[in-house]
Amino acid sequence: MTGRALAEHSPIIWLLTGHRAGDNAQVRALGGLLNRQLRREGRPAPQMLEKPLRWSAVRSLPNIALPPTLAVLDAASRAAISPPWPDLVIGVGRRAVPVARWIRQANPRVRIVWLGRPRAPLGWFDLLLSTPQYGLPADAPNVVMLDLPPAVPPQADEKVLEHWREQFAHLPRPWIGVLTGGARWPLLFDASDAHALGRAVQGLMQETGGSWIVSTSPRTGVRQSRALREVLQPPGWFHHFRAETAADPLKNPHRAILTLADCFVVTADSASLLAEAARTGKAMHMWPLRRSPFAPRWRADRGIARWLAVNGLLQPPRDMRAFADNLAAHGLANWLHAGGGVAGQGNPCRPAAPSGLRERALQQAVARIASWLAGD
Repeated sequence: MTGRALAEHSPIIWLLTGHRAGDNAQVRALGGLLNRQLRREGRPAPQMLEKPLRWSAVRSLPNIALPPTLAVLDAASRAAISPPWPDLVIGVGRRAVPVARWIRQANPRVRIVWLGRPRAPLGWFDLLLSTPQYGLPADAPNVVMLDLPPAVPPQADEKVLEHWREQFAHLPRPWIGVLTGGARWPLLFDASDAHALGRAVQGLMQETGGSWIVSTSPRTGVRQSRALREVLQPPGWFHHFRAETAADPLKNPHRAILTLADCFVVTADSASLLAEAARTGKAMHMWPLRRSPFAPRWRADRGIARWLAVNGLLQPPRDMRAFADNLAAHGLANWLHAGGGVAGQGNPCRPAAPSGLRERALQQAVARIASWLAGD
């Protein structure tokens, strides 16, 4: 299709999603940013189609050993990959890479935009949006390094917010929203770590004169969740994550906490969780998770390490400390200490970044992708 023809038709964008909520949130957020960018430019609104993917046993093979193929998918997911073919595919992580390459075989004009760490040769993608924890070479021509992944804080409507305001009305302010993740190799988070986090939150609560509102996640774990709860003293409100109620905003307070809390404590294991809190513009205090002593740590910024990463032969291990340290360096967050103190001055619930987030790299990337879809 010519640039002129592409500019005149409504572009088709496929969002490849999987089983990880944080990854899916990033893919959908980038799709939403593109939609808004095209509308601002007076371009035709895109046809945004989500393609939920489920996997076969073939997914365990490394991407460098796989051809463009749908064999990584189960039968139902394979059936959904059919024409009309998209103009743009947005994916994230490792598993969907062979699917995107297969789509490009079916439609050689498709653009492929990837998020995170694909564990594949970087040249397979038109654009790769990554963040510091993945250690990829920021100087590669198709790599854009972001401070935060493109995750938009989940929005709660007024009915939901009013419900949770009533639940929290008895709690003194400021409300400290505590968002907990959990262990994900090489990060460790056991019951003793949860106890330590609870003591730190308790110290922060005493420093501010406020109260805590805790929301756990699937990775927190039952023992860790209970350990955290038993340390925390009133006033406060605790939500134990339950899979059966996770999608109901009247039973899961996560969305409401992002809107209603005055500041946050967030475990530094999930880039999406940190990004959601950071993008509220409120003060955020990060709780560091222990790292396994057996975990290697290196980056692909020069020499043989860079060559291996560019060619998809070996990519650096995930290093969430690098991601969190970058947020702290840019004034977007503080580290919470074991006693409850924070690395910073003044009121712990004063916004850490009153001048707003540094999003220029993301904005430029979105404008670049929009220009492709517009046929410029």
